[in-house]
Amino acid sequence: MSYPPDDEAWNSTHYDALAQRIETGGLALPTLSGAGTKLVFERMVSIDNIPLRVGLNKEIAITLRFQKLEPVLQPLHRLVTLYSNETHKGKPYATELARLMVYETKAAGTLLDISEPYLANLQKDKRYQYHVDNMKQIKSDARQIYIGLVQSMAETKLYSKSDMLKIIGGALAELPSYHPIFAEQDRADLNQRLAQQIAKTTDQELKTALTELRDAIEHRRIPT
Repeated sequence: MSYPPDDEAWNSTHYDALAQRIETGGLALPTLSGAGTKLVFERMVSIDNIPLRVGLNKEIAITLRFQKLEPVLQPLHRLVTLYSNETHKGKPYATELARLMVYETKAAGTLLDISEPYLANLQKDKRYQYHVDNMKQIKSDARQIYIGLVQSMAETKLYSKSDMLKIIGGALAELPSYHPIFAEQDRADLNQRLAQQIAKTTDQELKTALTELRDAIEHRRIPT
């Protein structure tokens, strides 16, 4: 079992192959500290990989953007789960987990941004209801991804300050994509969770970052 190549752009099949080889083939999780896997991990979270590169490119047809991006979410979440499980067992993978969660949040947010225009193109499709149902599932999954990212901000014993700032910064940067899918109860729950964390936090830089995120969620602000 080997890792997908780190010197070429990945597509969803690369992510799927990596998750599969780790889950069933015993391949070790790529880490930033591993001389042989650092570049693999950097490739895994590269914005230049095909799903995000195509998904973010407004010059490309919306259908192709959706088709390239949507299949990567499932294997990407499997990888997040693998890193999370090992990190919570005490393995030193917190930095990798933080970066991968932020990357997943960006991928899911990008898919949300193109989901409505994509669906609008399919109104005459015989399988339109299937696409509508699929879109509901995509939004539900994305909502859980974002909530999970905010929940991780309470794990101060797990993440370093720099990791935590990456997580908070990622949540703030991708928030505009998630604003439309949050119910009022979601906002209330997220605000409460963040308020509790702000009260517990003694580091002023972290407190400021958390407060900015809470205010942006509460007041539906678009970060600049």
